[in-house]
Amino acid sequence: MKTLDIRTIIDGLTLHERKVLLSIQQLDGKAGVTDIAQRAGVDQATVMRAALALTQHGLAGMREEKFSRAGLTQEGLEYAREGLPERRMLVALASCGPELVYEVAVRAALKGKLVQIALAWLTRKGWAEFQKRQGKTVLTITEQGGTAISQKFADEALLERLASRVHRVDEISADLRGALNTLVERKLVKTEEEARRELKLTEFGNQALALGVELVEEVSELTHELLVSGRWRGVRLRRYDVVAPGAPVHPGKVHPQQQIIDELREILLEMGFVEIGSNFVESEFWNFDALFQAQDHPAREIHDSLSLSKPERTKLPSLALVRRVAAAHERGVAGSKGWGYKFNVDVSRRPVLCSQTTAATVRYLASHPEPPVKVFCIDRVYRHEKIDYKHLAEFYQAEGIVMDPKLTLRDMLGYLKQVMVKLGLPKVRFRPGYFPYTEPSVEADVYFPEKGEWLEVLGAGMFRPELLRPLGIRYPVLAWGIGFSRLAMIRLGIEDIRDLFNNDLEWLHTWRMV
Repeated sequence: MKTLDIRTIIDGLTLHERKVLLSIQQLDGKAGVTDIAQRAGVDQATVMRAALALTQHGLAGMREEKFSRAGLTQEGLEYAREGLPERRMLVALASCGPELVYEVAVRAALKGKLVQIALAWLTRKGWAEFQKRQGKTVLTITEQGGTAISQKFADEALLERLASRVHRVDEISADLRGALNTLVERKLVKTEEEARRELKLTEFGNQALALGVELVEEVSELTHELLVSGRWRGVRLRRYDVVAPGAPVHPGKVHPQQQIIDELREILLEMGFVEIGSNFVESEFWNFDALFQAQDHPAREIHDSLSLSKPERTKLPSLALVRRVAAAHERGVAGSKGWGYKFNVDVSRRPVLCSQTTAATVRYLASHPEPPVKVFCIDRVYRHEKIDYKHLAEFYQAEGIVMDPKLTLRDMLGYLKQVMVKLGLPKVRFRPGYFPYTEPSVEADVYFPEKGEWLEVLGAGMFRPELLRPLGIRYPVLAWGIGFSRLAMIRLGIEDIRDLFNNDLEWLHTWRMV
C-alpha cells in the first residue's frame, strides 16, 4: 500500500484508536485487552471499540481464548475455613469412639443440615457406619475411616487451593479434576466461562506506526465555547469517512405473508373475480349444513372444528331455505337419497369459529342464484389441528367459485393452474379427491423444493346438486379452496409454517418479494 494511503488511514483514526495502537506497540506488539486498557488509561469497552476499527483497517489482529475459571461458593469458603462436615465429624468420632449421632455432632460442633450432610458423606466415603450396640444405634468409625484420619484427600486439597484465589480449570492438575466435579456437584465450587482477548500488531500496523502516530485532542463539532475561547486553534477536527457504511435502516413494510395475499388478490381481480368477505364466527348451518355436510359428520367433532359457548345461538336464514336444506339431508334431491337422518335445526344454530371460507361463498350464492357469478374470499379460518411444520390452528384460506351455464371440471383446472403459475409455482399436479359437497373433486399439490416433497395446497370440485338445488341454483358451480398459509410457505421459501408468526426481525427486515 502506498505511503499516502497509510497516512490517510492514520489521519482517520480517533484519539482512542491511536491510544490503543500505541499501547500495543509499547507492550511489545501483543497484549491482552486488560493490559492495553491500563496502559492507554481507558476502560475495556473503549479498547474493544477501538480494536474493532483497528482490525477493520488491518492495523491489528485479535485472538480470543475461551476458558473456565473455578472459585469457591460462600458455602465452600466456610468449609475451607472450618473443614468439610464429614471431616469434622470423623475427627470427633475418632476421639470419642462409637456413640449416638447426637453426641458425635455436639463434639464436632455441627448443627442442623450440616449433621445430615456429614452423615451422608461419611457413609458415602466409607469412613463410618451404623451399628446396633446394647439396643442403641451408634455411629462407628470404619477401618477406612481410621486410615483417613491422618490423610488429606483431593477434595480437601482443592478446597484449600481455591480458598487463596480463583484458578483456571485447565491449570488444575489431573489428579484433582475428579475432586473438582464432586465439589461442583456439592455446590461448593462454581465454574464460569471467560474469554481472554489479545490484540497483536500486524505488519501493516507496524508500517503505520513507523510513519508516526500523534495523540492530538479531537473534536467532532465546533461548539460556541471553542469559537469564543479560541481553543479551536489547538484542537483537531475529527476526519469523517464519507464512504463508511452507515447503520442499516429498516423502514416499516407489509408483512411477507400479507404481500403474498395482496399478490393473490391482484391475480384474481385481474382474472375477473370479485372479492367478498367472511365471518370469523359462523353458524353450523352455513359452515356445514348448507354445504351438504351431514350433522353427524366427523368434521363437526372437536378434533376438527372449534365450538363457541358465546353466543349460545346464531340466527338462521329464511325458514323456507332451512327446510329445503333439511329435505336434501333427510331425503335427497335430484335423484339422491340424502343422508337418511332426522335434521336438527338446533344443531344448525350452534356457533363455530369459521373452519372454511366456503361458508362465505355459499352464503353469497344463496343471494345470487343467477349466473354469471365469479367471486373469491381470502380470510382466516380456525381448526383444531395438531401444530407442526405444515399445520396451524389458525391460517388463511383463499376460496373461489365460478357459476356459468357451460362450465366443466376442465375449466376449473385451468383457473387453478393459471393462479399457481402467476404465483411462481409452475410444478402443480392434480389428483382425485373427496369432499362432501363437491363431485367430482380434486386436490392439488405443488412441489416444495426445500423439503423435496409435494405439499397439498388446495381442494376443488363442482358443487353437488344436493348443495345447489336448496339454494335455488340450477347451473354448474366450480369451487376451490386454497390452504393459503401453506402456499405462502412455499412462495416465501421457508420450511416451517410456524416461521410466518415467530417475529424473526432479521428475516422480516431482509426478505424481498421476488
